[in-house]
Amino acid sequence: MMASITDCVVEGLKYPFNDIKKLLSFGALFALISGVSTFIGAKSLDIFRAAVHIAEKTNGTVSHIPISQLPVGDMYLVAGLTIVTFIVSLLIMGYQYDIIKFSIDKKEDLPGFGDILSMFVNGIKYCIVILAYNILPILILVGGAALAGESSIFPIVLLISMLLFIIAYFLLLMALNNMIAHDSLKKAFDFGEIIDNISNLGWGKYVGIILFTLIVMMIISVAVGFILSFITVLFAAIINNQAFVISIVIAIIEGLFIDSYMGLFFNRVCGSIYRESIK
Repeated sequence: MMASITDCVVEGLKYPFNDIKKLLSFGALFALISGVSTFIGAKSLDIFRAAVHIAEKTNGTVSHIPISQLPVGDMYLVAGLTIVTFIVSLLIMGYQYDIIKFSIDKKEDLPGFGDILSMFVNGIKYCIVILAYNILPILILVGGAALAGESSIFPIVLLISMLLFIIAYFLLLMALNNMIAHDSLKKAFDFGEIIDNISNLGWGKYVGIILFTLIVMMIISVAVGFILSFITVLFAAIINNQAFVISIVIAIIEGLFIDSYMGLFFNRVCGSIYRESIK
């Protein structure tokens, strides 16, 4: 007997609390990315301000400033940290791969972090599938924007690309599940099997579970947003003129507790969807 939409979502909501230590370990990866990304943003802004200052002094434009005149050390730092962020993102995707696998296999515990190499490889596969399913709408959007410019055709191009993004998203979720269930990258592009799985579950139920899950995540995000706003005001009252420090702290809190919970919840539901589709 197939589980109801609410059963899948409620089980997903409870799942992260099965192992708080692993939840926080997963959160540490998000916290690292959040903190580093905030730092990258601040450094990038400093580089841009330096470029604008030089352009004003030389009566030139930002795009024509030689790299040697810019803070090269900061640029190398931003580039290096961006690479680190991408590597950590692949590890996060690899762990999400494991979450879905555990969900498909109906395991109640959370995946461990013992095999970092496996996480990295699975993260690469996860990333490849995401890029592959989104490449067409991206090309249409970028190509359409370049060719149409500000003409009346652009809204049509934008609408087409948005529709393709939506279609790709729903197919992508089942494709990732199919790949992970068979541990085969090729299975992510077995469109016949992917469509059959969705049809077996029912398109209405499939779309319904995903939309319901996303709505629940939005509600949680809004509630958390209010809490984080309060924390921000509290920090601002305690730490004067330290906006950057406050931003880093809030980013780390959000990554450590919220992003990790959302990642576990959503991917647990995705695995449950697949499990229901092959019954």
